[in-house]
Amino acid sequence: MMIKTINGWRAVFALMIVLFHVGATSFEEMTWAGVTFFLMASGLLLAMKHRFDTLDVPSWRRFAWSHAAKLFPLHWLTLALWLAAMAALGLLVIKPLALALNLTLLHSWSLIHAIYFSFNKFSWFLSTLLFCYLCYPLLARWYTPLRLRHKAIIIALLAVIDFALLAGTDDYSRTALYVFPPVRLIDFIIGISLVDICRFASDRFGLGKGENGTDGELIAIALLSVMVMTYRAYPSVLPWSDAILWWVPVAAILVVSVLYNRREGFIGRILSSRPLQWLGDISFELFILQGIAALVYNYCLDPLLSHLGVQEVYGVICDDLLGGANAPGLIVWFILPIDILLAWVVNRLFTRPVARLMKRH
Repeated sequence: MMIKTINGWRAVFALMIVLFHVGATSFEEMTWAGVTFFLMASGLLLAMKHRFDTLDVPSWRRFAWSHAAKLFPLHWLTLALWLAAMAALGLLVIKPLALALNLTLLHSWSLIHAIYFSFNKFSWFLSTLLFCYLCYPLLARWYTPLRLRHKAIIIALLAVIDFALLAGTDDYSRTALYVFPPVRLIDFIIGISLVDICRFASDRFGLGKGENGTDGELIAIALLSVMVMTYRAYPSVLPWSDAILWWVPVAAILVVSVLYNRREGFIGRILSSRPLQWLGDISFELFILQGIAALVYNYCLDPLLSHLGVQEVYGVICDDLLGGANAPGLIVWFILPIDILLAWVVNRLFTRPVARLMKRH
């Protein structure tokens, strides 16, 4: 199901995630919110499209196959590119256990940093998303039919468990939990629940029946801004900043996007613009290929720029304008376009053909 504003938000969050990872630290909060958004949006859109009134092994197998087929080919491609690049650079080190778990998209289940971030480190998300996909038929059959109040109780209990798990954790443990599939399944379950919240908001309060969604869009962005300011002002929220802190604003963004689908406000119309829709269509590849884009820059483009003196000129300009050279700024301006180009090429020449092939089978 295509909801243009959600696709536009995909583009926005994917870009901010890439920018943060290449040195633009001001996008840190949007990176945490972005990962939460992708998981919650997956749950929401699946719940709107796929129902399981009855659940049997053949139907679960068909669903699992069709959705796993969206993940494994892209994962294996990026893994092969990563291994080939490391081998060409003489930096390839293969640990059999890490490779086996990575190939089967089980590596995010490990609590060992060297395994869940092995090879293309961003593939942990595919591992976690695969678990959510495999759980969805069970959730659709047994969780979706529950009343909204019962779902709220379940989510509250899960939130308490998540809160307790993260309390007092160090960075190493927090990162391990950040990628751990059962923990991130909570985001996915909240996304599934948003279908009922949308229905409740529309029936009880008439939301989504007005002229456009400008007011709702502004409220959702205001909530997101409040959480960003909270994160920056109160370091004590750090253990819960990876997911819990972003549940409410991300849920608001998604609910407004659904309620005002085709009646978008000013912000929704921007998100529905062709450039952002195009970027939204390749946002999955943008996220997964950012490590490959960094390799291209570090080992191909960076030496060329150094040879041509571009970095020195850029440093002088930054020194004059900003009072100091800002190397990450140069990296941003080159890695992001490389990532966008790679994502487009892979989407057109690999993802789409593979998807068409899978549909035939």
